[in-house]
Amino acid sequence: MTKPKSRADLIAALAEDLAPVRRVRPWEGAALIAIATLVAAIAASAMFTFWSGILTGEASPFFWIANGLLLLLGAASTAALVAGALPQVGARPNAPAWAFAMLGVLPLAALIQIARTPGAHRHEGLADPAAWHCLSSALATGLVVAIAAVLFLRRAAPVALARQAWLTGLAAGALGSLAFGITCPVDTIAHLGLWHVLPVPLAALAARVAVPSLIRW
Repeated sequence: MTKPKSRADLIAALAEDLAPVRRVRPWEGAALIAIATLVAAIAASAMFTFWSGILTGEASPFFWIANGLLLLLGAASTAALVAGALPQVGARPNAPAWAFAMLGVLPLAALIQIARTPGAHRHEGLADPAAWHCLSSALATGLVVAIAAVLFLRRAAPVALARQAWLTGLAAGALGSLAFGITCPVDTIAHLGLWHVLPVPLAALAARVAVPSLIRW
């Protein structure tokens, strides 16, 4: 390659092989994650049966609080994820951290409840197969959301790969647990606070390890 004679020649040489591409818009990522969450919820309902108690008023206040916080965390993480999908300057939103802290109240409340009345919540302990079923199923549905997030990030140009990985895991864990939660009829604080919240940090840790290599330029 010959040395360019001017700055204009240098720019022309660098741009010679460039081809226009379709612009990546943040709302497309949010829509893709929302659709993936809906698909995960439909698949969970088809496999495990939608809990009719949600519509008939049987669900306890703990059910609505837990799933409301999961929805809040999922939405905040998704918004931060799609906002950081393109190079930019300025302050980064810390809403996901606050939403995760709010969700963290539930496991604390669950452990206090179990400690105060251990006999009443014996069936919700580590030996309960249904509890592990909730954990594994929530992680499985969250994988659908994570795949959607990774597909979007691969089309974008994220710079803070570690942060985007954490956000992917938080969104996938929260929305995956929410998607599966509509099939689970156990609505006590001890069950929801442990087995419907635990998928969130587990998904976040898994995403922190796996996602950066998948979205790196």
